Amino acid sequence: MDELMMLAKESISIVESSTLKDDEIEMWINAGREDLLRQDINAKLDNALIKSAIVMFVKANFGNVDIKEKELAQRTYNLLCHSLGLSNDYKVVDKDA
Repeated sequence: MDELMMLAKESISIVESSTLKDDEIEMWINAGREDLLRQDINAKLDNALIKSAIVMFVKANFGNVDIKEKELAQRTYNLLCHSLGLSNDYKVVDKDA
């Protein structure tokens, strides 16, 4: 199982062996990656900050999570994006430059 899928399931309290919500979780993982790229943050980096941001995106948007947890996850995601966006280490490199 993909590490991000496992982390996302754990963050929304779904047992690893359950596959019922995998399509929705995968959709939110992909949307989180795309949202980071939209903000010119390199979502292809395989490190803890990128993984944390994507998992917080999933938790903020997944259907069956407590509203207070969703709000906290959204604030955490926004803070991570802000911090990542300020660092040259996480910027998408412009291939045309």
